[in-house]
Formats: sequence, C-alpha cells, structure tokens
Amino acid sequence: MDIVICDDDPNQRDSIRVCLEMSGASKNFTEFELGADAIDYLKSNKPDLIFLDMGLPDIAGLDVLRELRQYTDTPVIVVSGNETSQSVAQALTIGADDYIIKPFVPIELMARVEAVMRRTTSKKVESTRFSSDRLQLDFDRKQATVDGERIELNLTEWDVLTALLSDPGVVVEYSTLKLQAWGNDDVSDAAVHMAIRRLRQKLKQDAADEESEGVIKSHRGFGYSISIN
Repeated sequence: MDIVICDDDPNQRDSIRVCLEMSGASKNFTEFELGADAIDYLKSNKPDLIFLDMGLPDIAGLDVLRELRQYTDTPVIVVSGNETSQSVAQALTIGADDYIIKPFVPIELMARVEAVMRRTTSKKVESTRFSSDRLQLDFDRKQATVDGERIELNLTEWDVLTALLSDPGVVVEYSTLKLQAWGNDDVSDAAVHMAIRRLRQKLKQDAADEESEGVIKSHRGFGYSISIN
C-alpha cells in the first residue's frame, strides 16, 4: 500500500506513519513538507491514500486539494487542527474523503483509514454502467459524462451515486447514505448536503429543476433519491 503524507510537521508525519505501521500490513510512505512538492509528485504517481494537512507553509491545504482533484481520485484524508464545521464542510465539498482532527488517537486514525479504503473496494451498483439521455456513468473506469462533456467525480461522489442508483427512485435515508458513501454515520447532515450540492452542480442540475431526468431529488427530513425515468 502506497501512502503519501503531506504535512510540514515532522512529528505529525511520524505519528501518522507509526499509527499505520501498527496494522502490520506492508506500506510504503512518501512524505512532503510543501504542498507544491506533493502536487508535482502526484501528477505522475498514484498512491493508494493521501494524508493532507490544511496548514501548509507554501500553499493552503484547500488549494492543494482543489488542484489534486483535477487529476486524481485517490482517497484524501484531511488532517487538521481546525475543527469548525465550516472548515470540515469546505474540505469535504472540495473533494476530501474524510476529515480528522489533531490531535488524534491511533485507533481513530486506523478506523478512518479502514473505512475509506473499504469504500474504494466497496460494492458496485448491479450494472457497472448507467446511461440516460444526458448522463453516462462507467463505474469500473470511473468515467462520467453529462451532455457529452467529461466531468470529474471524486470517490465520495461516486459512492453517493452508487448508493442512489442501487435502487433508483427509492429514497435513500441520510443514515444509510452516510454508511454507504462515507463508511460511517458520524458524518454531519451538513456535510451530506454539501456533497449532494456539489454533485448536482457537476451533473449540471438546476437547483430549481427537481423533475429532470436522472437528477438527484431531495426529500426533506428523510434523504435523497435519483430519478432515471
């Protein structure tokens, strides 16, 4: 398993590495202090998992995350001392797969890693392809097009679509969506709403157009469904 850790604090990098080495599985670590160096490396290398600090000395962590999501869907776990709901929501909206607060305990970090990695090999929808008049999805190749235009979806967005398309038209409750797309039900409702909003934007869904083919529909107080009729 190849893991990238981008954090300017060597003690923090050591903590992450030691926690993951406790699992016993073979792991290779590549470490960076600067966001720019991590970006350059990740343009030509695809690890299995990325840890990203938000307080980097050269580039804001959110900007690094934004850049990475232009060319990689590798799972990213943000590690930050900022525990405000706004900071968490921003990171998840931009494309983080999980968010862990410093300082953390080893068992929490390992549980988060297991949940994220489980999602990368989670069940696929019964059909690995989905197609409507406007939307085409290839879950095997992680390729999506809307109106013939290629769009990039992060891992969480693919998992949200997997959950919704497992039973099209049926409402997927918040708790179920959290478990299937995030791997745990500790995710806030606000984070779910932000992820859905971002996915709708990528699918070119007009927020006021709830009846279009293949769009995600809100069921206030319950969850979401997707219509393919």
